[in-house]
Amino acid sequence: MRILFALLLSLLLSPVLSAPVLAAASPPAESEGGSGEGGRSNRILTLFNLAGSEDEDEAEEDDSDDPRAFTMPTVVAPLSRDGRLTGYAYVQLRVRVADGQNIWDVREAAHYALDAAVRACYRNSVSNDEGTDLDPERAVRVWEAALREHYGQRAIDHVEIRQADTRIFRR
Repeated sequence: MRILFALLLSLLLSPVLSAPVLAAASPPAESEGGSGEGGRSNRILTLFNLAGSEDEDEAEEDDSDDPRAFTMPTVVAPLSRDGRLTGYAYVQLRVRVADGQNIWDVREAAHYALDAAVRACYRNSVSNDEGTDLDPERAVRVWEAALREHYGQRAIDHVEIRQADTRIFRR
């Protein structure tokens, strides 16, 4: 019985014991940087373009220290001119909760607030007169009203647009 147990234990532990040996062996480096097919490889290069300057990034870091504020998920707002859809604006909103309110309750219901903000910008235009960009003052008024209606009139201190990316349809 002991021999059978030892045999089973050695079979179970053999992959675990050989893993460090296999991890130490690495494939040879290729000088061409690819698989031999004209230098192509299976690597993906991802580049991020962060809008704004370094001064804006420093100011953003200072604002993120506010324990009463949080950033909502991205609001997708339609842009229009004369009742015709011209594009969409992808907007990040920073919401500051009023003093005396429980921020965790507000954050837990952020997905419902996102729905209220999207519905509000479909009811009330948030684009400029040409339909080419977001009208920030009008948009903040629309979204503040929607969030105050959702959470209560005294729950939200203020709303600000953190970042906006506009995509216009080309014809």
